[in-house]
Amino acid sequence: MSSTLRAGSYRAVLLLPSALRTFVPALAGRLAYGLLSLSTLFTVHDATGSFAVAGAATAGFGLASLSMPYKARLVDRYSQRRVLPPLALVCALGLVATTFLSTPGLLVVLVTVTGLFAPPLGPSMRSNWRLITDGTDLKERAYALDAICEESLYLAGPMLAGLLISLWSAPAALVCTAVLLAVGTCLMVTSPLTSRTTPPSPMRHPLGPLTNAGLRRILLVILVTAAGVGTAYLCVAGFAQAEGKPGAAGFVEAGIGLGSVVGGLLWGRRKHTRSHETHLAGLIGLLAAGLLAASLASHLVVLGLAMGLAGVAVAPLFVVSYLAADELTPPDQRTEASTWINTANNLGSSAGASLTGVLIDRAGPSYGFLAGGALLVLVSATLLSRRRR
Repeated sequence: MSSTLRAGSYRAVLLLPSALRTFVPALAGRLAYGLLSLSTLFTVHDATGSFAVAGAATAGFGLASLSMPYKARLVDRYSQRRVLPPLALVCALGLVATTFLSTPGLLVVLVTVTGLFAPPLGPSMRSNWRLITDGTDLKERAYALDAICEESLYLAGPMLAGLLISLWSAPAALVCTAVLLAVGTCLMVTSPLTSRTTPPSPMRHPLGPLTNAGLRRILLVILVTAAGVGTAYLCVAGFAQAEGKPGAAGFVEAGIGLGSVVGGLLWGRRKHTRSHETHLAGLIGLLAAGLLAASLASHLVVLGLAMGLAGVAVAPLFVVSYLAADELTPPDQRTEASTWINTANNLGSSAGASLTGVLIDRAGPSYGFLAGGALLVLVSATLLSRRRR
């Protein structure tokens, strides 16, 4: 191995064969998911005049993400090249069709069905990273780079969507989203890596990686942790509203993303030897510290700093979870297992946000931060006690 690869920099990851030609278009396709929520929300609202309908349509697309692990299973079985382009093209056509409708019921149904065809680009790219880094010690660094870029996309995506909506229109932003998704996916699968298949084992269970007790424990940890973090986003909005500056919530939430990018950069530059459970316990403890500090904040700037502290743990938390999923599952189940990590995170975030709304209305956002922090302390302590046993 060359001295450049031994150095283990992010540059070394990108210099690996097929890395750039696979990763760059994958990022373009994944950027579409950063634009999607805001573009869909305002497109449906413009058509119906109702935020209730717009929220239902957006929630429908999110609910359809439960199908993502099964699409990942198809990718493993038949290859990215055969599965991803049809999914992306149907999804893109569904998004474009949304811009021509104005009937509330039809819009909600169309957006929900469109979500069923959203291609699993993140898990597919992580599968590619496993192939790209095979024979090197750079897989953890590649996962860190992937997580950092994904966080950056979710920072830039809403801002780009807002810019397109302001300068053009919400339907135009949604069409741009569709184009990014289709073009990025189709360019990604031109990489020779994407023709690989992983035949299922003859005794494969219908539940796939969910039969693995170790993976189920990781998913439970992610689910509960995401519920705790999900409280934070709603509490940030409640805090900003109480301060009479609701628009500031976006800047505070951006602090979480920036913290995550910094955390991912720092995490990827070190060699880690402790167990995944120990790493998860420490990272969740850092998240808890950020939320507990936020419960004491009396100013938006202080709140932003506390959220930035919490965000430092986010990208590393996903890196550790993906690595754990890889170690716990056989090769023919790793893309699907990676997707279950994201699914557990989405479900936990939704559950946390829905329950926190009641708490904010009755007691205020500070108690929401406190509840989320206490939940994360419990998760971290449980992991540590299990590790000691």
